[in-house]
Amino acid sequence: MSKLISLIFGYALIFLIIMAYYKINNLRTPFSNWGGWKKDVKLKERLIVAFILQIPLFIILVIF
Repeated sequence: MSKLISLIFGYALIFLIIMAYYKINNLRTPFSNWGGWKKDVKLKERLIVAFILQIPLFIILVIF
């Protein structure tokens, strides 16, 4: 159960870090209000953000 809690906490932390990055650098956020992608987001940006969002899963699978 602690792996699940740490995974959820990791996803929330990474999501907040991504949103803070876009807000600090005055860029438009790639997510819509419901969490999907906006229509003007390019494939390259989607792949980079999707990879960054998977970092907590890799950490849980490798370390724990």
